[in-house]
Amino acid sequence: MKQLIALCIYASALMLVAACSPESSGIMAQQPEVAPPTVEIPQYEHVEEQKFTWITEDGGQSQLDFNPQVDILFVTDNSESMKSAQENLLRNLDRFTNGINKNAMIDYHIGVISTWDSSDRFARTKKDSYQIGELRYIKDSKSQSYNKRYVTKKEKSILSATLNIGVAPYAQGGPEDEEFFAPLTAALEKSGRGGTNEGFFRPDAQLVVVFMTDADEFKNSRISTEQMARTLLDFKGGKAKKLAVYGVLVKAKDADENKDWALRIHPKYNPQCFDMNLKTPKNNGTCTGFGPEKLEELIVLANEEKGSPESIKSKYIVGIVNKNFGDDLARIGSDITKKTLAKEIFLSQRPRVDGNGVLQVRVRYGTAAELNAGRGQIIPNKVAGGWAYDPENNSVRLGGDVEYKYQENARFAVDLIPLTLAQ
Repeated sequence: MKQLIALCIYASALMLVAACSPESSGIMAQQPEVAPPTVEIPQYEHVEEQKFTWITEDGGQSQLDFNPQVDILFVTDNSESMKSAQENLLRNLDRFTNGINKNAMIDYHIGVISTWDSSDRFARTKKDSYQIGELRYIKDSKSQSYNKRYVTKKEKSILSATLNIGVAPYAQGGPEDEEFFAPLTAALEKSGRGGTNEGFFRPDAQLVVVFMTDADEFKNSRISTEQMARTLLDFKGGKAKKLAVYGVLVKAKDADENKDWALRIHPKYNPQCFDMNLKTPKNNGTCTGFGPEKLEELIVLANEEKGSPESIKSKYIVGIVNKNFGDDLARIGSDITKKTLAKEIFLSQRPRVDGNGVLQVRVRYGTAAELNAGRGQIIPNKVAGGWAYDPENNSVRLGGDVEYKYQENARFAVDLIPLTLAQ
């Protein structure tokens, strides 16, 4: 009975809904259709595509000039023990000079000073007239001297002869306790106006020092390695990139006959290696050989921003008795050339990067007339043989291995699209 009553109520509800719906005729008139609202699309002024303008860095900036200069000072041991080493040097020296001379870009000064001995004996008996730290006069292959103390590109044919200073035997007043730091310091001090070495060292030039010896700095030297390294760095205004020190040296493992007496296992110079209580001192077997420790330490200190101590030694020190001595000298010459040709140009504005990620910078090399006309040699944007951008310094770094088409008085132009300049 309850189910029947519920069914009747449900049916009555359905009839009531049907009667009230718009579709039911006679109950309510049919409603008209309503049109959707009109949407107005806003009109904007047409924006032209943005264009950027290339500019050229101020051509009057001296940093765009390119006059790569290097002053190379050889500090050469002319003691008697160097006779065989100098003969080896002469056989291979052309490998170095050819490497320097083949690049017309390099404006070099090359000079040589000899080692020193502060003993009274040396002062009394030395035969030549050169004072401590004085550059030697240049000379040709016939030993004819000229009234000039360093070689430039104009005298390149006599470079090898100039670097051949020979040896001074001990009996004829040659040095015994070789000093290198004292004459090097004196050479720097004598470079001012009116000094013996005036004109050799130039403020903006790279300074390269090359020690050539089978010995080491005198063990009782009044100048420490730290002082010598500081003196060299101060001389270049604290600019470590402007300084490089090389060594053409003996090594601890080399045979005694190739070394200066002070580096040999000899009772006079190294008594700790012998039983000195005997009438004839006997080798006690505790010493394995000595090398130029002070010179090696100086080379590491002077080049310390260029790598670890071991990597510096492997790159900046070559063996004076090595069979590949000529190749090593050629490598030094090539290394000096690359350091001299490397250049950094600081930009006045930051360059834009296009939609493809390409930096909007162009570097050109040539004469002022060529550059002003928009021409010149285009230097590629690549690490090897070109240039790279340094975002930290906002600068262009040119490697020392760029193959320039050399021209006298050539310079650089840097074209760029700045971040802030658009039309």
